[in-house]
Amino acid sequence: LANNSLANEIIQNVAPEAPASDVTGTEIVSPVVGIVYLQPAPDQPAFKVVGDQVKKGEVVCIVEAMKVMNEITADIDGEIVAIKVENEQVVEFNQPLFIVKEG
Repeated sequence: LANNSLANEIIQNVAPEAPASDVTGTEIVSPVVGIVYLQPAPDQPAFKVVGDQVKKGEVVCIVEAMKVMNEITADIDGEIVAIKVENEQVVEFNQPLFIVKEG
């Protein structure tokens, strides 16, 4: 029982990533309900990570809806300052996926 409470204490003390709500910029949102994929294939690196530059029209992720793969592209040039979803997460229509700082 002592080990169990110690494990719970350790889990509670692990700091989560900095909340993305503190970050400002232009949101890239999901145009459909579906499953988001942050990398083109399981064995390949992510399309974009925080700190990467992105160009308007560049693919940042894929949202699968009804077996159709929808490429999600950036609307502006800038820097990815936050990723608001996890790989293979179910996303809603108009849900923010990324925050881009223009420039």
